[in-house]
Amino acid sequence: MKISVIGLGHIGKAFLGIINDNHEYFRNRYNINLNVISVSDSKHTVYNKNGLDLNKVLMYKERNELNELETKIKFDEIFSLDSDAIIDMSPATKDGLYGKNIYLRAFENNKNVVTSNKAPLALHWKEIMESASKNRKKILYESCVGGGVPLFNLNNYSLRSSKLLEFKGQVSSTINFVLNQLLSNIDFKEAVKTAQNMGIAETDYTDDINGLDGARKTVIIANSLLNKDFTLKDIYYEGIDKIDNIEYMREYGRMYRILSYINNNSKLTVESKLFEINKSEPLSCMDALSMGYLEKTDNNDDVTVFEKHDGPLETAAQVVNDVLLL
Repeated sequence: MKISVIGLGHIGKAFLGIINDNHEYFRNRYNINLNVISVSDSKHTVYNKNGLDLNKVLMYKERNELNELETKIKFDEIFSLDSDAIIDMSPATKDGLYGKNIYLRAFENNKNVVTSNKAPLALHWKEIMESASKNRKKILYESCVGGGVPLFNLNNYSLRSSKLLEFKGQVSSTINFVLNQLLSNIDFKEAVKTAQNMGIAETDYTDDINGLDGARKTVIIANSLLNKDFTLKDIYYEGIDKIDNIEYMREYGRMYRILSYINNNSKLTVESKLFEINKSEPLSCMDALSMGYLEKTDNNDDVTVFEKHDGPLETAAQVVNDVLLL
């Protein structure tokens, strides 16, 4: 299987590391030989038709010398390469157009897509899915929402017999980590800097703090699980940038999280907002860096899935999993 990779940030580098370290395992366990034939960061694209040396890619990227590696090509040339899939781990853009255009071109050029980029799906879901269907290609996006936690694959393969009644999930680690730090009386700038050093916050952290990151994920969850066509304008969302009662929350001593919430009963509700979590709730066992969710269903009862900690490695592992599923 030949793949082209876009994005060499924290997730992209972790993705290449997993493939490099587990190449023999994937071949022996799943009979899949993964070859990364091109890699693109924000400035350069390098290519080797027989597969890049991923050790060298990571080393040269770390030195900021990717342009000195292998054969350089123009970015647009990746669509004409002899590859099976394009893997997008680039940062989200405000309008999602950059990613959307990549996916449509990929489908039209007979390539599948795996993505961890939330913006295109949150803003252009219908167009992307219609193009994939028209061209008989697949787009997998497990890592867009829950990082390393299986959500869409679990629903697609294990909960098909049930109707979703309610969803409540902690799917944005950055905003909840910063919120937890504020509740622990840590300065905002210090909390954000710590999150950036941990690799869970972007250099421009605005979308995380104002709730846009969580809102994008909530749209994708609703569209995927309920077969809808929502965009950001269709849901209510909030962040932590305008919380004016942090002192009260701190003194009250309860657990607070920004959660994605869907109520699929008589009146459909889709939102991403601040919740107070009671100790009796299953989600109360998660800390600020956890990813997880509770689904209430009609036939499978209540299903809770979570991981203790989520970061670039866990997210990258789900990207690799989607590639293997292809």
